[in-house]
Amino acid sequence: MLPNRPLTLLGVLLCAGTAQAQTASECPQLPPDATVRWEVQPGPDFVFCRAMEITDGQQAFAVTVGRNATFKPRRNDRIGDLVTIDGTPTWWHAPDNELTGAMVRETLLELPSGDYAHIIVRARDEAGLTRSLRDAEALHFSEVRLGSK
Repeated sequence: MLPNRPLTLLGVLLCAGTAQAQTASECPQLPPDATVRWEVQPGPDFVFCRAMEITDGQQAFAVTVGRNATFKPRRNDRIGDLVTIDGTPTWWHAPDNELTGAMVRETLLELPSGDYAHIIVRARDEAGLTRSLRDAEALHFSEVRLGSK
């Protein structure tokens, strides 16, 4: 049994490292049935997470997590009912977007860490908007950590 001990110890250490790596993430946790994957672009005091469709590579939505609120929600832009994202009640906002013709929804969350999450959804049609809003509303931010905090 003694010769296997170093391999067992190595296995335990590798598993511990993997578990630690999974406890903190730059991007929020996607819902299990999401058809998107994250593309991550870190900045000096923020991280930009793009949810890219696995099937066609198009961006479904994006999340910027940062120390400062970059989006200033306006009450007049509210659309629909109050929603809850990861336990935080919020409103979707539909800013005037006549230039691109895309359907746009945005919201801002203050995270328990004191950071902010700006979620922006852009879609070409109602079906895409509905799908992306569903995925965005199912995000979990509990393990999101900015690099130097």
